[in-house]
Amino acid sequence: MKTLFCLFCMLFNATIASAVEDTGAATRCHCFQERSFDLQNKYAADSYLLTTNFNSFIAANFHISKSQIVMMKMKGGVEPDDLLIALYVARACHVKLNVLLAILDNGGNWQQILESESILKQGCSKDVFGDHIDIDKKKEVVVGRVTGQLLKEYYGVLTDDIIALRKKGASDREIALLFNLERYGGIKRNAAEILEMYRQQHMSWGEIAQSYGLSPEETGKIFLQEGSLQKPDKSH
Repeated sequence: MKTLFCLFCMLFNATIASAVEDTGAATRCHCFQERSFDLQNKYAADSYLLTTNFNSFIAANFHISKSQIVMMKMKGGVEPDDLLIALYVARACHVKLNVLLAILDNGGNWQQILESESILKQGCSKDVFGDHIDIDKKKEVVVGRVTGQLLKEYYGVLTDDIIALRKKGASDREIALLFNLERYGGIKRNAAEILEMYRQQHMSWGEIAQSYGLSPEETGKIFLQEGSLQKPDKSH
């Protein structure tokens, strides 16, 4: 714990190079080969569509660019779950995001970070996610709580709305897309009805987006409507 505290102190005021500065990383990314909807292979672009929409959703919530999220994953090899948790902790505990990521990269874990004196001095409870949960052992549960909270904050939906969609088999990334289309899509369908298009009518997400006049990459860009904070970019 002493070692972690010393590392935290050293990094707290340090200038850590942002992942977005590595422009070469973008040329090395081959995460998604299929980025356009093709009726002959209608599910091919779904993974890209869900990812670009979710990255836009996270970016809008934390007031950062989508390209910054992508580069942090690519350059630093930050796991998506750790990045989402780090963004939430940084905001809740008034700590720099790069500090948290650097500590994780140097062998620290979430329990140590949230129990460290430096975090507690920021007035942040070690139970920021509630009921003494061990983040490192129940990361999936924590990510679900974070995503649920962000969905409620951004879209003004109720916990019951999210639970209902999860019970129908929708993942958090799918739920973010559903509420995005419900709110910004311009067609009078609610999230449950859109989910039925995927589950019952066996339409792909790319096919559903096309019914809204959207390409896969454009799904995230509709956050621009109604004063969304993000500028369009073509990162995934």
